Parts: sequence; structure tokens; C-alpha cells
Amino acid sequence: MSTLRNLFYILVGAILAVFIYFNYEQGVVIYFTRSWHTAEIPLSLALVGSMLLGFLLAAILTVVDQIRLRSRLRQMRRSIERLEAELGELRRLPLEDSLTSRPADRPQEDRGFEGL
Repeated sequence: MSTLRNLFYILVGAILAVFIYFNYEQGVVIYFTRSWHTAEIPLSLALVGSMLLGFLLAAILTVVDQIRLRSRLRQMRRSIERLEAELGELRRLPLEDSLTSRPADRPQEDRGFEGL
């Protein structure tokens, strides 16, 4: 599996290198509006730079989402631990009250189909 992944990375790198080679001489003019300066950079640099900025933005948003999800997971685990502790306490309660009550002692509406 790692060999296949490495071959994929080599293929993507080779495609990127060919793209940069063929588009290096074409230029792009970038206008900076505040200082009224222009900069001419190769098209390949502009495209690869914008792609890297997109990856960086996606990584930042992913990290923020991961932090939020991990916080929620910690909260859920604490809630589960609290509920399991409560369940353990309820299991230790004595059952005398439920053993002493008989169906005749219960009100009519609780008996269900027994009264019919």
C-alpha cells in the first residue's frame, strides 16, 4: 500500500514539475491596489501559490473543526462516565419496595389489561 501511495506522490510531483516547466515563461501581472504597484510573476508560480494558499486555508479550517470535535468528544465521554456511575448507584439500590408491592395495591390504571 505504501508503494502505491509513493508512486502516486511521484506521479503528482512529475505532473506538477511538467506544468511549472511549460508555464514558467507566461507572465501574470498582479495589481496591488493600496500602493498602486504591479508585479509580474510567472503563471506557474501564481497558480501553485494560489493552490498552496488554498491548501493552507483548508488545513486551518480542518484543524479548527478537529478541535471542536475533540472538545465535543471529551464532553460526551464525561457525560457517559457520569451516567454509568449513576447507573451503578441505581443498580446497588435495594429492591424491597418493588418486592412488597402487589398488583392489587397498585391503582386501577396501572394494571393494564389485568382488570378486564
